[in-house]
Amino acid sequence: MKTRFAVSMAALFALAAPMSQAAIPDGAISERIDRAANSAAYEYGNPKVNVPAFSWNVKYDRYFDGTRVVKHVEIDFSFEEALGFDDAQKTAWKAQAEQDIEGLWNGKYVVEDTANRLIFPVAVDVTLTGPFDQTVTVAKRGADCDTRPNDLDCRDNLSKWFSDSKPATRAHEFGHMIGLFDEYLGGAVDKFPDPTLSNDGIMGLGAVSDSPKFYDRYFQQYREFLGGLSFDQYSSLVGDRVGEVTAGTFILRPVPEPGTWAMLTAGLLIVGLTLRSRRPR
Repeated sequence: MKTRFAVSMAALFALAAPMSQAAIPDGAISERIDRAANSAAYEYGNPKVNVPAFSWNVKYDRYFDGTRVVKHVEIDFSFEEALGFDDAQKTAWKAQAEQDIEGLWNGKYVVEDTANRLIFPVAVDVTLTGPFDQTVTVAKRGADCDTRPNDLDCRDNLSKWFSDSKPATRAHEFGHMIGLFDEYLGGAVDKFPDPTLSNDGIMGLGAVSDSPKFYDRYFQQYREFLGGLSFDQYSSLVGDRVGEVTAGTFILRPVPEPGTWAMLTAGLLIVGLTLRSRRPR
């Protein structure tokens, strides 16, 4: 039990490390995802609101390098001339968008291999160098959008982000890039008449808040990908960490909130001091 706890804590603290890969690491096991996502047309409410069918491309690489499970997405941002951005402003805006997305998506969940006592952080890695998976036009929001914020031409979508959009809005649109559906009526929902909805999730109404919730359903594909690797593939990447590898059982776990981190750290210090005081002198 002591070994498992130590391994888990080391992996969880590694979540604080920023994503820095510009490409898939050498030796990682990767899979290319390239498919269409579709939602059906539906109507809801009284009076009835007609929602059209939506279709978009889901393109990214997912990989496991023995330490993390990552979805890697290359985004090409282009800027409307009306913004008047110079090259430095464009570079700064793109860097901020990358930081916003990774900052909100990363550090939320881990996949645990219960058989081998290993913890793998799950993460998204946004890079801007190409070849590109998605193209986004950065636009200037209309001057009258404050009075009609729900009109389609005043809302961000998968391929058009406004220059003043909030981090949660960017993170929401990024969720579509990795295959997730909207979780609010009026959007591209997963099914109807009983869609998955949320008032606080990043794919639901939480996209307009400053602290959206990230549900485990957004991360299940990470566990499925890791669990779908062959035993030889998996053991080749983790064998040096555990010695003899056994067939793994993978579960998804949330990462403790910042307040819990502080309690865990304090607890470890207390345990360490207690054990030290009990040593024979």
